Amino acid sequence: MILSRFSLPAFLFALLVATPNGFGQTAPVFTQVVVFGDSLSDNGNIRHRLEDAYGISYPGGTYNYSDGRFTNSSDTDPGSEKYAGTWHEQLERDFLGLPAITNSLDGGTNYAFGGATTADGTSARTVLSNPDPFIGGELTIDVDNLGKQVDDYLAANTADAGALYIVWGGGNDFFDDDSADNVTATATNVSELVKQLARAGARSILVPNVPPLGLIPHYKDDPVTAAALNAASADYRAQLNTDLDAAIKTLAGEGITITLYRLDVYGLFYRLAANPEDYGFTNITDSAQGGNTSPDQYLFWDDIHPTTAGHFQIASAAFDLLSGTAKPPAQALNLSSRLDVGTGENVLIDGLIVTGTGAKKILVRGLGPSLAVKGTPLPNTLADPKLQLFHEGTLIKTNDNWKATQQAAIEATGLAPSNDLESAIVMTVDPGSYTVILSGKNNGTGNGLVEVYDLDTAVQSTLANTSTRGLVQTGDDVLIAGFIVGNGGSDTVVVRAIGPSLAGPGVGNPLADPTLDLYDENGAVIRSDDNWRDAQESLIQSTGLAPTNDAESALIRALEPGNYTAVVRGKDGGTGVALVEVYNLQ
Repeated sequence: MILSRFSLPAFLFALLVATPNGFGQTAPVFTQVVVFGDSLSDNGNIRHRLEDAYGISYPGGTYNYSDGRFTNSSDTDPGSEKYAGTWHEQLERDFLGLPAITNSLDGGTNYAFGGATTADGTSARTVLSNPDPFIGGELTIDVDNLGKQVDDYLAANTADAGALYIVWGGGNDFFDDDSADNVTATATNVSELVKQLARAGARSILVPNVPPLGLIPHYKDDPVTAAALNAASADYRAQLNTDLDAAIKTLAGEGITITLYRLDVYGLFYRLAANPEDYGFTNITDSAQGGNTSPDQYLFWDDIHPTTAGHFQIASAAFDLLSGTAKPPAQALNLSSRLDVGTGENVLIDGLIVTGTGAKKILVRGLGPSLAVKGTPLPNTLADPKLQLFHEGTLIKTNDNWKATQQAAIEATGLAPSNDLESAIVMTVDPGSYTVILSGKNNGTGNGLVEVYDLDTAVQSTLANTSTRGLVQTGDDVLIAGFIVGNGGSDTVVVRAIGPSLAGPGVGNPLADPTLDLYDENGAVIRSDDNWRDAQESLIQSTGLAPTNDAESALIRALEPGNYTAVVRGKDGGTGVALVEVYNLQ
């Protein structure tokens, strides 16, 4: 039996959220749930149509699936001990206190079809190849795409203002065509369906995006396709938000107000994949189907679809969002880098990327004389630090001695340096790339610290990336990057330690083999890496941030609000110029 690609892995979406605690929360009140989607949500339409056309019950027990569902059950091999049903059935039954809806071909309000795209009309899908050796051939049926699902519903029903409508598609669109044009078309399709439902009277609509589709087991051995799907998923995330914003604005202009629930499946998946143990999973890369394992500890049932444990996480995530208890993504509030500052190519170079739409007010500090560890002055500090701030290569501001130019503005932040020889800059910057250089006045050397503070977390922009380049030595004279995560839920970061690939003009002595350690605020090591391919290779590749040299280090981790430190050292005491980078995936 060969599974068609029609199955939607948007299921991954849930697998992404915080450990469920929904049962103690206040449930929103909906009269019913109406679902438009694909194989993640289908609980019988595909099987119904196959039985009518061929007399074959698929998915079902004969093929090691739950009856009518692309997942496991208590009767599959192996069977679930804890969970039953698709995500929306669990949401309806266990969280919202509603009867679990049935498929539309049996008279219910679940219009989802495995294999559906977000387009109009139907799609011909090969569901099974050679299902019976005496029959042979391929079983192909027409499945209703989301556009047809919505049309059929509205043709037979008056929209219910008290219902929850779910519009979940996109995965099959990209399995068929992962081009940039199709990313745009898919986002347009979904936003148009939202407007169609709203104009008909729907007032509560749930719309998820898709996870990084290249990370499903089906593409484990196909890195080229996986990379293309991951890129399409990331682009869709941004495009869908843009189109939904426009849809809300258009509807408002027509006097229509809806509650739109957006699930960031893409961001949530990385939280789960980075910290699977927090969600009870021991395996997020393989299929549990037919194996000697517990599907309740596996994310995937087959090579595309989730287990019922994964479906439960989806239900929990959806309920958190619906009940208003889902935390917004965290932000980086402070970025800092400490180094033994030298001269020439060995000064401290800190890179910063601001993403979003609004200008952001920041404070940059260059410290030296006041540096201390737990109250003990740090030896060999930079006596007179000097700051330079560049925007995409152009010098935009400098400071030597913070009281010299912006004393009042700096004092107003509450973050004025404690030593008059230290430097600081207050500035409002537009989204873009910035570089901070910390050097010693008159070629002075010693331990120095660069800090960047977000002074306005309310604007629609964030400190998305920081990087620090400098000379890594031994002992305490290593490369240290600190950052503070705050304002919301967990924050998924990629941390990299780059060395060999820096070789070139301006870097004559790159660190040959960097190692990387990530610490929490108590000094405990959270995760370490030496050679990025060793532990999280496919996950790091999916972000587009994989180092170009196998000796370099990288890790991905979801972090709760708090203080964190990344330390770069040379393996076996090696020294040289290195770069430490912290990327915010939110």
